[in-house]
Amino acid sequence: MSVEELLAQAATAGLTARIAALGDVLEAGSPEAASEELDEVATELDAAGVDPSDLRAAAIVGRVARSDYGAVLAEMEERLAAAGPSAAWAEQPEGQMYLQSLAAALVPLAGLDLDATRASARTFLANFPAVSLPFGDVDERAANWLARLHDSSEIRSSLRDLLTLVADTWTEEHPTASEQARRWGSGPVPADPTADGPWMRALVALVRSEL
Repeated sequence: MSVEELLAQAATAGLTARIAALGDVLEAGSPEAASEELDEVATELDAAGVDPSDLRAAAIVGRVARSDYGAVLAEMEERLAAAGPSAAWAEQPEGQMYLQSLAAALVPLAGLDLDATRASARTFLANFPAVSLPFGDVDERAANWLARLHDSSEIRSSLRDLLTLVADTWTEEHPTASEQARRWGSGPVPADPTADGPWMRALVALVRSEL
C-alpha cells in the first residue's frame, strides 16, 4: 500500500486526526514517545482494516503538507523573486537562514533525539569560557561538536530526503523555492558531518535555542 492509499483509507476510517497527531509527536523529537504513539496508531489502523506498514512515512507526509511549511516556502519564493536569478543566494546569509528554518523543523522527523542533543548542547555551553560568548561564534563551535557527537549517516540522509519531500509537496504552489529546497537535499551525504550543510544548520538552530 502506498502512503497516499494509507492516508485515504485512514480518512475513510476517521483516523486522519490520529495520523496528524502522530506527526506532531514525531516532530517533538522524542524516540520513546514516537515509538509508543506509532504502536498505538498502528493498532487503531489495524483494527479499522488499514495496513499500517507505512504509517511513519504517512505521518511525515501529512506533517510536511501543513501550512507552516508552505509559509516558509512562500517567503522563500518572494525572496528569490526579489533577489533575481542567482545560484549564490542559497549560500548567502539569507539563503542559509531559510535552510536553517527548514532543517531545524525537519531534523526530528529524520530521527534526531532532540532532548539528548539539547542536553549535549547545554553541556558544551556550560563548559565553554563565558568570556567568549559575546564573540558570536559559540553557536557554530557548539554545532561542530554536536555534529560529530550525534553523527548519524542515517539521520543526515533522511534529513536530505525530507528536504526533497518538502520540495515535492510544495512544487505547484512555490516552484522556485521548492527547487531550491530540492537542491539543498540533493547530492551524497558528506563523510564529514561538519561539511553537511543541512545537518549543521539544524544543529546551529538547536544550539541557539539554548543560548
